[in-house]
Parts: sequence; structure tokens; C-alpha cells
Amino acid sequence: MAIIAGTLLIAAMTVPCAAAETAARPASGDMTTAPAEILGAWKMVGEKCEEGETPGTRQINALIRFDRDFGYELTVEGWTSRGKYRVGQLRDSPLTIQLSDSLYEFDLVDGRLENWSEGDAVFLCGRIFERAGD
Repeated sequence: MAIIAGTLLIAAMTVPCAAAETAARPASGDMTTAPAEILGAWKMVGEKCEEGETPGTRQINALIRFDRDFGYELTVEGWTSRGKYRVGQLRDSPLTIQLSDSLYEFDLVDGRLENWSEGDAVFLCGRIFERAGD
């Protein structure tokens, strides 16, 4: 009987703690510290398309760099733009990076950045970026 009471007491003590941890973790939102796995330079390596679509054959020279202070620099075919970015994550989803002043969004999927949208416009072929040698 004492063993059952002790087991129930331990279970009762751990359940509120687990519930409190779940409640303390936000379901979504912007991160206040830039995650290390996105920092640095990323180079566009090609496109990945929805089924039935064909990726473009033209190689676009695009490079994006994410800094620790939430600043970015995007260079596409010699044109450079700079601004701020936000990083967020929904529970059980990849990290999402949004360039504040251009509406470009990137998802970090399997160590690569995928760009499938600009604001509400969703692309049939996503641009794929891999880490560039810094």
C-alpha cells in the first residue's frame, strides 16, 4: 500500500511540472536570438518543383547572408539589398525566416533553405539554397 501511495505521489508531482513546461513554451512566434544554424552565407543551388512542374535550367547567381543582429544581405545577379529578417517556428515545423522588407520567406529543411513564397504568392518551384563556403 505504501508503494502505491508513493508512486501516486511521484506521479502527481511530475504531471504539473510537465504541464507547466508545455505552457511555458510558445506555440509560435518570433525568436529573440538568431539561431546559429542559419547564420552565415547561403548560395542558391537550383530549384525544387511541385510534381508536374519543371525546374528552370538557368543558373541564377544569388547569395544571402544572415547576421546575428537579424540583419541580412541579399545579392542577386549583382544587385544587393540589405534589411532585417525575422525567425519564427510553429510547433513541430521547420524554422521560417522572413525578410522584413521584401516578404521573401525561407524554410530551413534538412540543412537547406527553401524559398517557396513571397508574401501570399506561392511559387510552383522553390528556390534552394545551401550553405556557402564563408
